Amino acid sequence: MKKITETIKIGNKSPPEHIAESIIFLKKHLDENLTHDYASVEDPAELWQALKERFDNQREVNLPHALEEWKNLRFQDFQKVEDYNSAVLRIVSLLKYCGNPVSEAKMMNKTYNTFHKQLHFVPKIYRKCGYTRFSELMVAVMLAEKNNELLIKNPNSRPTGAKAFPEVNATAIENSERRN
Repeated sequence: MKKITETIKIGNKSPPEHIAESIIFLKKHLDENLTHDYASVEDPAELWQALKERFDNQREVNLPHALEEWKNLRFQDFQKVEDYNSAVLRIVSLLKYCGNPVSEAKMMNKTYNTFHKQLHFVPKIYRKCGYTRFSELMVAVMLAEKNNELLIKNPNSRPTGAKAFPEVNATAIENSERRN
């Protein structure tokens, strides 16, 4: 790896075999379209500089979109906690890449402040729990979501007062054991 980093420096005096290794390595890891664009470049430093000029602006290009996504992100807009969590982590990662890191406290406050207004008491409960990390908060909210799904599912699985249906497979196994 040290050989490659030396060969991409402008004015390098690397041996020809290191230069050849570096150009092969760099071209091997290029997207197919880029391989065609830079097929004639044989100097690793020149290739590196061309790629740097072409792609080094991605932070500036992506920053406005990432900031807009962060500004419009609301917990209440997601059906599942897992989807919200993924969106937050994706946006935070992009903001960090763009040079605007988001603290754990900001991530948690974004979550607390964007619950639906009918659930105004829920953020208070989570704040009182004293979570210090966004991941801890998400685990607690996901657990609450799963428990809520079970609470809704259980009463609807059969009418009140009715006995649970026996498992079909369990009955079939018992009957086959009796025959033997």
